[in-house]
Order: sequence, then C-alpha cells, then structure tokens
Amino acid sequence: MNRASHAPNRQRLGAVLSLLVAVVLAGLASVGAVAAPSTPTETRMPSILTSADNGGTFESRVGETVVLRLPENASTGYRWAVDAVDASLVEIEEGEYVSTSKTMGGGGEAQWSLKAKAAGVTRLKLKRWRPWEGERSVVERYEITLRIAP
Repeated sequence: MNRASHAPNRQRLGAVLSLLVAVVLAGLASVGAVAAPSTPTETRMPSILTSADNGGTFESRVGETVVLRLPENASTGYRWAVDAVDASLVEIEEGEYVSTSKTMGGGGEAQWSLKAKAAGVTRLKLKRWRPWEGERSVVERYEITLRIAP
C-alpha cells in the first residue's frame, strides 16, 4: 500500500479521536454540574455564624455545634429571641450576653450554641424586639436555613 491509501484511515481516526475527546469532556462537565451545591448560597456551616450570614443556607452534620452571635444593646430593651426552629433537629442553648463596649450602656453580642440533633432541614428564625410590647415592637429579623446530614 502506498501513503495515499492510508489518508482516509487517518481522517477516520482523527474524527473518532475528536468525537471521543468531546464525549469525555461532556462527561466531565456533567459530573461537575452534579457535584455542585444546589444553590449558590449553600455553604458548609462555619463554626461561628453572625449577622452577615442572615438569609443563608448552611450544611451541617448531626452532632456538630456552632455559635451564633448577633449584635445587641440590652440597655435599650430590644433583645434577640428565637422565633422558630424545629427543636427535634436543633438544640439551642442561649449563652451569656457579651459586652463589646467599655462605656456604660454600650452594645454587645447575644449568643447561642446550636447543636444539630437529627438529619433534616429547618429554618432558624430570630427577632429583635421588646417582648412586653409584642410583635409590633420587632425591629429586626434573622433567618437561616440549616440542612443537617446524618
């Protein structure tokens, strides 16, 4: 055989290799899409949650504990309170108020310990209010979604 008779075979081989590369790249791209988080805001839960995390969705595992810290000035009467959470999924323990100011009547932080008890999804909702004045006194809300894996 001469070189001219091998040309069609080389063209077919080149076409097959191109198709194979395209199939492999498409497969890799689809694997990447499947492994991506379900929402762009869903992240692994940090060890400390703050007001910057308001509205976010976080993943945790049963048995993990995190701390939630929110700014509060107890001397104004407005205090953070848990408004809603599935207590069968998350155990919440209120911590001590921590003053962050050296001045009398200055602000500080309210804090809670959140422990994932069981697998599931729940929303943790808090409100900053004067309890004795009722719902009309709510001046701020905080909400996160917790996705707890076994």
